[in-house]
Parts: sequence; C-alpha cells; structure tokens
Amino acid sequence: MADELTDKRQRVSAYGLVIKDDQILLARIAAGYPGAGSWTLPGGGIDWGEHPEVAMHRELYEETGLSGEVLSLLGIDSLRLERRRNGRLVSFHAIRIIYHVDAAGQPVVTETDGSVSESRWMPLAETTTVPTVELVTRALDMFSAQA
Repeated sequence: MADELTDKRQRVSAYGLVIKDDQILLARIAAGYPGAGSWTLPGGGIDWGEHPEVAMHRELYEETGLSGEVLSLLGIDSLRLERRRNGRLVSFHAIRIIYHVDAAGQPVVTETDGSVSESRWMPLAETTTVPTVELVTRALDMFSAQA
C-alpha cells in the first residue's frame, strides 16, 4: 500500500569536478530549487539521447560560462531520498556521473532562469565552512581516492 502512495522519480545527471591551484569551481543553487543557497558542482540532468559527457560540457557552460576538458571519469554515485511534495511522499533516486575536468577562466552563469544563481572559484578549505550539498564531499572523496 505504501508504494501506491509514493511517487517514484529517477534522474541521471553529469557533473564536473574542477580543481585548479587549490581552488574548486562551484555553483550556488538558486532560490526555488532544492538546496537553495548551497554550493554544488557544475552539472545537471542529462537530456534524452544525450551522452553524459556532452551533458556535463553543456551544463558546465550554462552554469559557469567555461569550457573544459575531461581528464577522467571519477565515478558514478547513487543517492536515494524521500520527501513530501504537495502532500505526497516522493521517492527520488539520483544517479550522478562525476567527471574530473580541467577548465580555467572567470566563471559567469550564462543560463537565465536556471537552477544556479552564481558560480565562482572557492578555496578548497572553504568547502568545510560554507553550505555545500553532499555531492561536493562525495566528489572530493572520489578525487582523493584516485590521487
């Protein structure tokens, strides 16, 4: 009976972890989106028929205005959350493909009315003192494991 009352949603997305000179490229989640105000990796949902790497490049540009080169596939992460939305329980499954990416330049959000309000380079040490989504920690753990 519980399954009949639960909406099930699944999303596959691709993200880029960009680290340069002890700084990480992050994007701030815009108001009205889950996690608003927190910092996350540039990236997002893969469109139907789109290759994950192509999606990551598209999202990187939309959210930071930068182009990058994929250095490696860091890993694939799976996250399951349950939330109430409009009085219904929603079971959400996120499959997140995380790439290690090389990029440089001054970031600027190019997508209007998107899920990101700003992007910037942040000292790696600040990731423990500013609000970040757990994806940032997960990607940094994957990066450390590869080093």
